[in-house]
Amino acid sequence: MRRLLLFCGLAASVAPATTSYAQFSPALLQNDSYWADGKAEYNIYAAKIVRYGAPRDCEVLHILVREPFDPKQLVKPDDPKRPDMVNVLKLNQILHVPTGLELYQQMHSNFWRVDNAQLQKFSLTSNDSCGNTYKEARRSGDQFAYEWRTYWDGMANGQQEVKPPANGYFYDELPWLVRTIDFGKGGGEFEIQLAGSTINSKKDTFSFQPAKVSFTSTERVIDVAVKHAAGTDHFLLDRWFPNLLREWNAADGTKLKMKRNLKVDYWNYSKP
Repeated sequence: MRRLLLFCGLAASVAPATTSYAQFSPALLQNDSYWADGKAEYNIYAAKIVRYGAPRDCEVLHILVREPFDPKQLVKPDDPKRPDMVNVLKLNQILHVPTGLELYQQMHSNFWRVDNAQLQKFSLTSNDSCGNTYKEARRSGDQFAYEWRTYWDGMANGQQEVKPPANGYFYDELPWLVRTIDFGKGGGEFEIQLAGSTINSKKDTFSFQPAKVSFTSTERVIDVAVKHAAGTDHFLLDRWFPNLLREWNAADGTKLKMKRNLKVDYWNYSKP
């Protein structure tokens, strides 16, 4: 399993499903009334993540929060009021996956600029019973400087440039991207170029392959289908704003199901 997933049971609707298509929109990303309240989306999922060919029962946490960002260092500044700062939306995907006597503990972070919706950076920490891995990609113009440090032979460390095509995205962006589709816009099925997940302990080889995005909707649920080289992922969203991701069935058999959703300033709850 090279992916993260979200799953939450939704009551079946008696309304007939309709098929529609759209494009990604910055509207949700730029919604100040939702993201500028000083709180984060804190989503807890029961998961079955496929590792070594078998589903593993575990818990996955997704945290989405708007925060200031230094566009030069590509980190959160100590002084958020500095005039050269920009705003980003950060998505942390946190996994604890037991595989027998081993335990994988991983966190993947994405950072999208609010003003232009571009991915600025992603990073991954991965540790298990065999070793530690760190990977990071930092935007510079129309490409990313990708670095890795792993415990694998022949992959100890290195750096290379990754240049996505104009409509290129990374698989680990999908939990957010599917929520940004303009569901009110008609038109035909749209195509993107999709690279694989980086949620693993090895160096990645990014290959952007065609993927088709479409959705069907009922009274209460939107089912977004992303058909890619490895199969089809289905994402079930709330029909209404903010279109929370309730369910994600991945092509590899991984499933996540939402147990709880909070809007909370979680960093203020660290004391005993």
